[in-house]
Amino acid sequence: MRSAAPLHETPSGDEPSRPTPRSEPPAADASLRVVYPQTEGAVPAFRVSALLWFAGMLLLSVPMITLIDISVARWFSNDPLPRELRNGLELMQIFSHGSGVFLVLFGIFLMAPQCRWHLPRLATLAIGAGAIATLAKMFVLRPRPSGLNLDVASIDSAWLWAFDWTLSQVATFDASTRAFPSGNMATATALTIGLWMVLPRGRWLFAAICVGTGVQRLASMAHFPSDILGGAAFGLIWAFVCLHPRLLGNLFDKMQPESEPRRRRRTAGDATEQDTSNAAA
Repeated sequence: MRSAAPLHETPSGDEPSRPTPRSEPPAADASLRVVYPQTEGAVPAFRVSALLWFAGMLLLSVPMITLIDISVARWFSNDPLPRELRNGLELMQIFSHGSGVFLVLFGIFLMAPQCRWHLPRLATLAIGAGAIATLAKMFVLRPRPSGLNLDVASIDSAWLWAFDWTLSQVATFDASTRAFPSGNMATATALTIGLWMVLPRGRWLFAAICVGTGVQRLASMAHFPSDILGGAAFGLIWAFVCLHPRLLGNLFDKMQPESEPRRRRRTAGDATEQDTSNAAA
């Protein structure tokens, strides 16, 4: 009598079919995807509020930095920088004036189509920071280094501060007496924060350009170090307004395009509903 084949064997002698483990779909390269903190939740909210902390620290350090304003301005008045370095610093102003900001935004528009929805926020960062710094200048009267005789100036010369709370001097607005805060530095700082978030691969380059903007303003005898810190503080405050989800950040986050997986799921769901309705008909 022929014995029955064991349960673990097949009549043909072949190996029994075993379920193969399901292979996971290849993950998308994270480096190819631009992650924006306020829209995709990659960075906790406390990092946005840290902008206010940094701005407060810079503003509190302004009185202390004022003690070295004359010394730093006197050192730069001797033209200690090589010519090549001075020319390089002139290029750093691309983040601090209108034509340079336009070129940066136009370059993003052409070379990074996936980041185009960030352009309104970046433009608001740059333009708004400069406008806020200009409004602050109306209330502060302070001479620029180029308006002082640094050869005989003492530390007390840096404390020639006056506040025009009633705006009685606005009609005689003189740029040589409106040094604080630096509008160029405010614009460069706010734009750097925006580019830091949008294009993380160029963070150190953006930071270097921002620092170079401050050094250029010092080398050109347009501002004291305390003016630079004040401008950076105003830029950080405006960046906080444009990034915080409960302020202007909420408006700009609504401009974010719908992600591709969600779009595919919605298309597949619409197709299923259409097939169901056709079958019912």
